[in-house]
Amino acid sequence: MSIAKDLHLNSLICGANGVGIVAHDAGGANILNALTKRFSNINFYLFIDGPAVKIFDSNNVYFISDPILFFEKVNFVLLGTGSTSFEKIALRRAKEIGCETAVLLDHFVNFKARFIHESQIVFPDYCFVCDEYSYEIAKRELAPYKSIFVCENYLVSNMRLEIGIPDIYKNKNVLYVLENVNENWDERLLPWEVAFKNFYNNFYLHKSFNNIIVRPHPKDDPEIYRSLNSYDEIIFDYDSSPIGSLRSVSTVVGVESYLLNLAHHCGYCVYTSLPADIRRPRLPENVYKVFD
Repeated sequence: MSIAKDLHLNSLICGANGVGIVAHDAGGANILNALTKRFSNINFYLFIDGPAVKIFDSNNVYFISDPILFFEKVNFVLLGTGSTSFEKIALRRAKEIGCETAVLLDHFVNFKARFIHESQIVFPDYCFVCDEYSYEIAKRELAPYKSIFVCENYLVSNMRLEIGIPDIYKNKNVLYVLENVNENWDERLLPWEVAFKNFYNNFYLHKSFNNIIVRPHPKDDPEIYRSLNSYDEIIFDYDSSPIGSLRSVSTVVGVESYLLNLAHHCGYCVYTSLPADIRRPRLPENVYKVFD
């Protein structure tokens, strides 16, 4: 057994006197929410903000808004990571008071930046990723830090349980995952517009789909995508969980959202809408297909 799997996250959770969760961004929060459902016999204390506030829905979580009270309740903290300083400040505080810490990394990009705050790098006692692909990236990007381990992707397991086997022949809708990538691909269009037009013109119009269910990124202002209101085929989905939409689609398309990876592991047909002449999506190559 590789060292990456020698440490089990469940032993850290079950061995703690009080387990805290810190989350802000949706990616990590969704995985952590699924984790709380798996450990239904454990009470979790939540110190959360941002998109994460709308995500946690299990019966064994207790929300604490005061960070001082939060750290009085716990001796092990499991954190998500994101683009804000929320988790970073909490991680630093936990380390200062000697609280055991573990971070769960979602997606496959910007790993090192998730630990940098005010020009200082603060690493947790343990860092967990959900697959071997992420593990290799983390080893490379976080070096010389080595406390990196692979754990189960609790969100994939939970989604499989709730969705079952997708009926890719019966469902005639397609889910499009919007993502406003911070890059410059076109002088006239935003990156998400370039990707969506590629999807619509080179894929959707050549297939027999009915509706396009679109999910804006949780961090984006929905007004960014107001031009999509002119498409009769589009239905917006703003639910914090994608499970409702996934039940009614056969195919999932997007640029490089982590939801594409989740959908692939749940049995859906997955495509990237990132034009091939721009770059490859930052996803495992076995996760997605490209348009013919």
